[in-house]
Amino acid sequence: SSSSCLAPDTKPHIVFILADDMGYYDTPWHNPLVRAPALKTLADEGVTLEQAYMLPVCSPSRAALLTGRYPHT
Repeated sequence: SSSSCLAPDTKPHIVFILADDMGYYDTPWHNPLVRAPALKTLADEGVTLEQAYMLPVCSPSRAALLTGRYPHT
């Protein structure tokens, strides 16, 4: 018997959110004063990735997401 609650042919749902100009405390799971119940539920029931890098403009981050390559500066 499997300890997984997913059926063998069920694929996970993946939601990736890329936000420009968002600070660490601009999310409801880091700051209780931010009211975003849908995002809070997604974070509480899923996985949040806390290690990231930032660049002064958004285009390198977007290019890295689309290509899978690290944007060398």
